[in-house]
Amino acid sequence: MERKCYAKVNLTLDSLSKRDDGYHEIDSIMVRINLFDKLIIKKNKENKFNYETNTPNICALEDNLIYKAWCLLKDRVDENGVDVTLIKNIPLAAGLAGGSTDAAEMIKGLDKLWDLGLTIDERMCLGKKLGADIPFFFLESNARAQGIGEILTPFTNKLKMKLLLINDGTEISSAFIYKRLADYGVIDTSEIIDKLRKGEKSAISGFRNVMEDVIFENFPHIREICSRLEDIGAEKALVSGSGASVFGVFTDDYSLNLAYEKLSDKYKFVEKVELVDD
Repeated sequence: MERKCYAKVNLTLDSLSKRDDGYHEIDSIMVRINLFDKLIIKKNKENKFNYETNTPNICALEDNLIYKAWCLLKDRVDENGVDVTLIKNIPLAAGLAGGSTDAAEMIKGLDKLWDLGLTIDERMCLGKKLGADIPFFFLESNARAQGIGEILTPFTNKLKMKLLLINDGTEISSAFIYKRLADYGVIDTSEIIDKLRKGEKSAISGFRNVMEDVIFENFPHIREICSRLEDIGAEKALVSGSGASVFGVFTDDYSLNLAYEKLSDKYKFVEKVELVDD
């Protein structure tokens, strides 16, 4: 069984408040993009979890979200052995939810492989135990994410956009950024979603990530990437999630291709990507 684990970007990300448990209440527009890891899952007769990847030393096995997903489900069947291969294409610690999408596809894959018959609500409940971003990937749709990311409202986007995604290899801890947030509740997410539903280009001007002030202060070279993208034709450039990936938003192929030609050899990772349709 092969599964595509699509990355996501945040077109908006607002923090509404800090909770007593340390998490932040967020309000965000999340969309999937056609950059994906590949997860290959096969049954084995050893009742063991065997794992290999093209990106060694990502983390200890006990901290690996794919392994944790297997642990959540393995007691539901008698023969639970699997051989798992992860082909990693999504940059690490990059604000693209690479670990979360891998975990979500592992849950989906085991559900199918073992014929568990999980409902979407059951999948989401399992995913929430592992991480706040994971439930989003069970929707397979654009969504407004609220709460800590688990309250999801899908919507249809009619605005055609393509993105130039850049990652220079910087890894940023989400905890580091969240601890330093100062702005709360500054984005009109409802208005932006309404414009996206109607296909109105003016939605792009409202895209914002409140984490950028903290990111730019501590990682000023990330600001430079955003500025460079806008200088060469992006309608908007912003950081996804807590970083460090940056994406420029384009509505025509000419501007996108020109920006790619100018930047493709300047950074570690530069890719033209599209939004994944619902």
